[in-house]
Amino acid sequence: MRAAPSILLALAIQTSGAQDSLNVRALFQWTDPSLPASLAHDNTYNEVWGHARNGREYAIIGSTMGTHFLDITDVDLGLVNEVGFVPGAFQGVAVVHRDMKTFGHHLYIVCDEGPSTLQVVDLQYLPDSVVVVYDSNDLLVRAHNIFIDTLQGRMYSCGGSSQFSVYDLQDPAQPSLLLDLEADVPWWGQTVGYVHDAYVREGIAHCHDEDGFSVVDLSDVNAPQLLGSLTMYPEPGYNHSGWLHEDGMYYAMCDETHGSRMKLMDVSDLSDIQVDTLFGSGVDTLSIAHNAIWQADLLHTSYYHDGYWVWRLLPDGSLMEAGHYDTSHEPHAENYRGAWGVYPFLPSGRVLVSDMQTGLWVLEVDGSTAIAETSRPNGDLLVGPNPTPGPFSVQLPDEQGGQLRLIDPVGRVIWTDHVMGSTYLADLTALADGTYVLEFQREGLRLTSLIMKTSGR
Repeated sequence: MRAAPSILLALAIQTSGAQDSLNVRALFQWTDPSLPASLAHDNTYNEVWGHARNGREYAIIGSTMGTHFLDITDVDLGLVNEVGFVPGAFQGVAVVHRDMKTFGHHLYIVCDEGPSTLQVVDLQYLPDSVVVVYDSNDLLVRAHNIFIDTLQGRMYSCGGSSQFSVYDLQDPAQPSLLLDLEADVPWWGQTVGYVHDAYVREGIAHCHDEDGFSVVDLSDVNAPQLLGSLTMYPEPGYNHSGWLHEDGMYYAMCDETHGSRMKLMDVSDLSDIQVDTLFGSGVDTLSIAHNAIWQADLLHTSYYHDGYWVWRLLPDGSLMEAGHYDTSHEPHAENYRGAWGVYPFLPSGRVLVSDMQTGLWVLEVDGSTAIAETSRPNGDLLVGPNPTPGPFSVQLPDEQGGQLRLIDPVGRVIWTDHVMGSTYLADLTALADGTYVLEFQREGLRLTSLIMKTSGR
């Protein structure tokens, strides 16, 4: 479906002087003044996601009217075009929530209001068009959030009309229901209950249950197992969302309650989950985090009234603020305004943020996600060429050997190899464009490097 003509307000931002910021600059802001705001929260916009294909980058943002697709490849030149629009099955001022995630070149879209549908959009024809290949309420009418476990090819829907359910994406254009936890698992309602959002890696679901956090093994949908839970912890609130670090040890959690700080948790032992650190923006007593995503050791966060915040995980397990940018002009109050979503996985290192009132922001984090052509900053791995269309070499620190891992943009381990010698050859040709983490580790030593895979076309 080709984008219909619309009135757009797209601003190339030369400086960030008008906004509160640290180590982050705005490259672009986009909003469409013709779109209505919701009656409930005065939000025109909701979730944001990204997609890279054939050397081009796209921002995807939801609104009260549908889902918008913008080509931001040439954002440095001030050139951003809306190249696609998918109308929502339910539209207008009653819409607050849309959510979307990608699986390969397909995008899955849900809405949590009205008589809505699950929409599946084929992105392979971008930038010329986007094509809706599935639009039906047979599987679900409404969902609050979705998550896609790309390694298992499964989609998880949270909240809404189907509560917490698992879908098979073996045929990406024709998803099928595998499991409805509320209906099919007798102990689910009393043990876990309503799931607001979830992060899933290889079938292990980290569930946010409003008043607690549960981890469930769903790798075998015929035999779900509760692995651990946490209901009593410091500064509890509406347990909203979170993301697992690539090493599987740390989990960042957001309570959607004004004044409640974020939690960095040790989940290495699921029978004894511990909150290690309380942290937050500290801007106001009413500050409230919404969504957080790990990209390697950077934790990118949409922080409602405070905008975008990013922290770096240090080797000792502590967190250090890496930067922030205030996308919102809304004053702090006991309401929900400002930054809704964040997406940090584009090959260029640009970060996408959606603000409920001010629209799409394309941000650049100074010195935190940049990738050198061939470098070993701070003693990290020497990798080249970088970016690469596929083949690359890694110069190891010595010939003593160790374990080398490749980790994808959402923290999943693609491969692990035990290496010896000083040079290692690898190939990313079969993988999707994006920014990957290469990690070398042995006792007493851990080195990493970001490597960008791009087709270059």
